[in-house]
Amino acid sequence: MALIDVSSIIQLAYFGSFIVLMFYGQRIQVSMMLVGVKRNLGKLERLRKAAHDSVLSSALRFKGDQKAVESRIDRLTGSFAIQPVSMDPSGIVGKLEHILDTYDDNLRTEVKAIATSATEAEVNTLSNQMEISIGADQMYRVVRHFYLLARKQGGILALYQLQMAMPQIMEEAEAYSSAIDAFAKGNPIGDGIGPLIASKMAEGAQSREIEQDTIMYETGLDGRNLLLVRAKGPGGSVGKPGLAVEKLIEQNSPSLVVTVDAALKFEGEPSGEVAEGVGAAIGGPGVDRYHIEQSASKRHIPMIAIVVKMSNKEAISAMTQQVRLAVDEAIKRVKNTILSASKSGDTVIVAGIGNTMGIP
Repeated sequence: MALIDVSSIIQLAYFGSFIVLMFYGQRIQVSMMLVGVKRNLGKLERLRKAAHDSVLSSALRFKGDQKAVESRIDRLTGSFAIQPVSMDPSGIVGKLEHILDTYDDNLRTEVKAIATSATEAEVNTLSNQMEISIGADQMYRVVRHFYLLARKQGGILALYQLQMAMPQIMEEAEAYSSAIDAFAKGNPIGDGIGPLIASKMAEGAQSREIEQDTIMYETGLDGRNLLLVRAKGPGGSVGKPGLAVEKLIEQNSPSLVVTVDAALKFEGEPSGEVAEGVGAAIGGPGVDRYHIEQSASKRHIPMIAIVVKMSNKEAISAMTQQVRLAVDEAIKRVKNTILSASKSGDTVIVAGIGNTMGIP
């Protein structure tokens, strides 16, 4: 009799749970997903605050009024740039370049107003910190928007989309978190591998500014005339390597253009691995790459790309030992490429692409 009672209870529990899941299963699932998203949202909020506090702390070193400085930083944190209309693709690169230049100039102007006694390098570094704060704020706002929308409407599809994107968002957030300290201290970051390689290849040569925040060195290698291009340091700047290379191509008619940059590695690949390819190794929205490709292809100049692989986190945080050890190997590859793809008397352009944070 006892066995029959237990069996009946189990059956009732089974059917009861089935009915509950049938009517409330989606709500339970949504609630569980919301809990997970809320946990990540809390992490993003802490990241956002840490980035904001880092910028504020750095800005206050220049003896500004705390309330005025904080007010400007809060206003800048919500700033944005609107992409140009792409319905008519003709001339879109020029429009995009103009918008990006305007955004950068506006950001620098605001940073100079916050830190009136800052040097040019310090303004660049503080601008980079501000960009991290803006990025962290935008990530938080986007996730919060979809979280509140899903909680308000109970939309499981929106939650599914958000949940699928969360691993990538949190990975990006982790990279931003690592970058906060590196940018606050002005340490070289992984993305600075290109300028660092250019600097080492130009040891002993005098630099001159060729474009805004962009310098060049002239040196030689086994009878070749090397024109080395990189952003100006030690403040955080990427310069205008596209315009610089375009100008040098027009002035010098080189036989080869070599670009050196950091590249995102695939999962399973070791950090610091050096790889070679064809084309212009340069990230970003594509404006600089357009200038290099346009000018090189017009004159049928070969473009060789050499990259040092690293994760997104390594690219924007303090340069790791693995990445730093790749410098000598990358320089060796660059030199071998130049010697094999050019002849004595040729002019070769080598552009070290990346952020010059902490690289003089």
